[in-house]
Amino acid sequence: MNAIITLQEYLKKGKTFVVPEYQRGYVWGKKRVGEEKDSVTNLMEDLISHFFNNKNADVFLQGITVAEKEKEIILIDGQQRTTFLFLLLKCLGSKQNFKIEYKIRKASQEYLEALMDNDADIKNPDEDSNDEQYQDISFFKKTLRIIKSKLKDELKDNTEDFKKFLLGHVRFLYINVPEDQAIKIFTMMNGSKAQMLTEEIIKAEILRLASLNDDSKIDDAKEWEYNMLRSRYAREWDKWLHWWNRKDVQDMYGCSNPMGLLISSYLQQKNGNIFTFDNFKEKCLKNATAKEARMTFDGLRRLQKRFEDAFDNPEIHNRIGAILNIFKSDDRHKFINYYFVQDNRNNLKEYYMLAFLGMSHDDILKKDPDKVSEKYTETWDALSDNFLYLNNKEIAYRFLLRLNVDEDIKQGRKFNFEIWENRNRSLEHIFPKSKVVHKNGDKVLDTEEKEVQQPVYEDCIYREDIKYNAFATTEHGIGNLVLLYKDENSSFNDSGFAEKKKKFFSPRVEKPFKSRHLLHTICVFAEQEKWDGESIAKNQHEILEKLKSDYQKYINPNEKQD
Repeated sequence: MNAIITLQEYLKKGKTFVVPEYQRGYVWGKKRVGEEKDSVTNLMEDLISHFFNNKNADVFLQGITVAEKEKEIILIDGQQRTTFLFLLLKCLGSKQNFKIEYKIRKASQEYLEALMDNDADIKNPDEDSNDEQYQDISFFKKTLRIIKSKLKDELKDNTEDFKKFLLGHVRFLYINVPEDQAIKIFTMMNGSKAQMLTEEIIKAEILRLASLNDDSKIDDAKEWEYNMLRSRYAREWDKWLHWWNRKDVQDMYGCSNPMGLLISSYLQQKNGNIFTFDNFKEKCLKNATAKEARMTFDGLRRLQKRFEDAFDNPEIHNRIGAILNIFKSDDRHKFINYYFVQDNRNNLKEYYMLAFLGMSHDDILKKDPDKVSEKYTETWDALSDNFLYLNNKEIAYRFLLRLNVDEDIKQGRKFNFEIWENRNRSLEHIFPKSKVVHKNGDKVLDTEEKEVQQPVYEDCIYREDIKYNAFATTEHGIGNLVLLYKDENSSFNDSGFAEKKKKFFSPRVEKPFKSRHLLHTICVFAEQEKWDGESIAKNQHEILEKLKSDYQKYINPNEKQD
């Protein structure tokens, strides 16, 4: 039923006004960008102006859309206005039967219940309390302060007449819609303004269905039990949401969605590849029953535990985090489905090693020896390239990441994948490339092959001296490279080995040095007293021997390696 009704008729329905889970919190009292006044001040001034200018004329507010039930009125659109009117009438001392239930947050509901029972906060809305940490309560109190100020300054002894004016002359269009269409209508009405996310709509639908009474006969005890279940589900969901919004979780799983990989992965488990509310409802809540909603929630809970268990185990955390961070989008989704949804938790180490060869998910599962050998050879050739820094930085990044992650695995420590976020990484020449010069008979050439006068630097080295026994390389080979955070690379500039080493290990550095958590990078500096041409070549030789040893069992053992 759609009708234009007065505030008095709105309240005479005698039902509890319910703010459902999918609604945003109360925010009236907050100024919008570019506006001089907040919504509470604007509406109060408008109502007071109408009251003094023509108290017999009607004031029309924006329509309110609801889903009306036997004992409740679900507020689809009109939550802010209804809450404001509740607070305004409380300030005016109204004894009207006006009950609001906030299902968004328990603390908000308790605050409003206290207002219904007594007027302590009405009298002292300026008093600070721990409740101010909650957005809803903070704006409840701000609204009360604005209302109290306006009533005191502008209405004075006219409050009783003003209350009668509100009840009889404030009118709005009352739109009643079927409850099963509530969420869809809310989304359509609010659109981008509400910025309601698919995850939030899914949550609201699961909670709504889970609290339905399956019994044909209404039982108060059962209804109470189902409402408690919905509250428990809501709290558990909020814990998941908080967990997925932790930066370390997002860095490790390489995602920034509010509910991370949980809901999209669960949908994939049900063969739903398109992440939309309609698709989730079709695949997971098709029958719209309480039993089905509870089973869905239980499935989400079990999947969430797999994500949390993987995060909490340092070795698994590091291997999965590395895989997800080096993979491209398509292979990331495939791996998540393979490991978490299909629950294939064996052979993670082998998967990890092959992923670092640059193999795709499909190729890793096939384990075709020829493909493994091909990708190994590509990696070998790149790391053998004496000009790796100039020719193939990506393989250098990938390999050095693995060396650092491996060190954390040995220590039983979680690796911080922040360095891979937004490509916040850089390759550092251990010995400055600007201090490498070249021999040419009795002349010395700089790195741009321009003739310079000898000596160039006191601490320079000749490229021709970058060798270890018969093994030779250059300053641009993997032997002279380590991984650093991008924003810390510039602080090294052309510093020598001793200066860089001091920066790593000195506890007196003014600015925190994030790269200090990179254990492989630190080890390179810690193990050497000096860094010269022989050190570079020896390091590169040892890295190549390690590569050969690491992958020997994955490649053709009869194939001769260079």
